[in-house]
Amino acid sequence: MSTCQKLADIIGGEVVQSNPCVVMHLRDIRATILGRRTLSPLALPFMLSFEKNGLNLGESVLLEREVNPMLDALRKRGLKVTAFHNHWLFEEPRLMYMHWENVGMDPFEFAKRSFEAAREAGLKFI
Repeated sequence: MSTCQKLADIIGGEVVQSNPCVVMHLRDIRATILGRRTLSPLALPFMLSFEKNGLNLGESVLLEREVNPMLDALRKRGLKVTAFHNHWLFEEPRLMYMHWENVGMDPFEFAKRSFEAAREAGLKFI
């Protein structure tokens, strides 16, 4: 089993790309954009990437009520939150996206801390 697959297994997700390693687990949010139901990974991601130079990145879609719990849970685990913004117009419910990062942490530890934060914040997954 590849290292990237082992990282995907930590979050119960799948490998999107292997170099650099990108893993994803879709959120369980019944969302529409422009009145159309979406299951797109562009709309519903919980994604992590791991580069060989030690750069670890994370992004997740969040509901408004999940924003502060996720922010607190990531910070508590030593992860730096770097952005919080929307991606879409005319979506229902309101979808917001949070990004976080770390340099030098073992990728397995980054994946574990990121997913623990998501669970603590109450994020639901497909």
